[in-house]
Amino acid sequence: MTTPSTEGLAPLIGDIEAGVDRACGWLLDRIGDDGHPGARHCHWYRLPWALAVAGRRAAASSVLGWVERTALDARGDLREGEPRTGFETHWASYPVAILASGAWHLERYDTANLLTDRLTDFQDPDTGGAFAAHPDHRADRRQDLFPTAQLGMTGLTTGRRHLADGAFAWLRSLYHAQPDLPRRLYTSTLGDRVITDAGGDPILEWQTVTDFSLPRQASYNPGIAAAFLGRYHLATGSGEALDLAKAFLDLTIGGTPEQFDHTESVQVCKFAWGASVVAEATGDPAMVAHAARMGRWFLDSQRPDGSWLNSPFLMARGGHAESSAVEVTAEFVQHLVSVLTALGRASGR
Repeated sequence: MTTPSTEGLAPLIGDIEAGVDRACGWLLDRIGDDGHPGARHCHWYRLPWALAVAGRRAAASSVLGWVERTALDARGDLREGEPRTGFETHWASYPVAILASGAWHLERYDTANLLTDRLTDFQDPDTGGAFAAHPDHRADRRQDLFPTAQLGMTGLTTGRRHLADGAFAWLRSLYHAQPDLPRRLYTSTLGDRVITDAGGDPILEWQTVTDFSLPRQASYNPGIAAAFLGRYHLATGSGEALDLAKAFLDLTIGGTPEQFDHTESVQVCKFAWGASVVAEATGDPAMVAHAARMGRWFLDSQRPDGSWLNSPFLMARGGHAESSAVEVTAEFVQHLVSVLTALGRASGR
């Protein structure tokens, strides 16, 4: 992977700010007067966080209000049925953690605390990993990387250090148990055992291993790991966490260039997040340059109307295209805000 130059950050910052404006305009056009986010099947869970950090607080609060009224139960969990569909047997904590972060950014501490209290039921007290399945549907102790990293970040945001400490311990153990680095990153465990055999199931293989020599992979895993670990370093001063963040990013940096072919796949998006956080933490020009490169990558893949689409090979499996576009566009807004934060610090703005 060629490291781009850090020269000319000011024009790039302006271009990214304009791209964020276009994306937010597209999202706002889909939000109803009652806060309905214009998406189905929980594809809306990132909107409050993304719109809040992008400065569209009124719209973010409107969506959060709709979520509180229609999609959350008294336990701080997604209601049964459509809000929870797709998050019962895998990645169950992920939307809850993201909604908690969104509520916190909007200073809705009542909702944020309710959701974060619920997250305790999604974390293995022994390993610190985030259980794949919802507590009401849990048949085993499978735990996954990206929900664990997000749970840890939400713990940092909401002041629940024990959640973050557990997530750090799990990620550290997972990395040091890897049998095939730097080619493959196995991203799931059963209790304290790394899952290395998907038994020929292509969906389980997608969920549990990222092969950096191949296209069409779950290339987001190192990026979100580094984003959490970088933030954990900033919160705790842990040099081990920062070294581990860099090690995860090196997997993407050393992988196939096909990861960055956005006409084929956009799964490398979270590399922007991780590189930006590490750039903030260290000031490393190489990390600033990677963040800058990813800023341009987002702009190059943005549609003229301001939105983004998910990876074509994933959309070919079916799903609601408009709802998926809402989810991906909200996520990419959030990542671009992280890039702007890193580039702004590096440029002195």
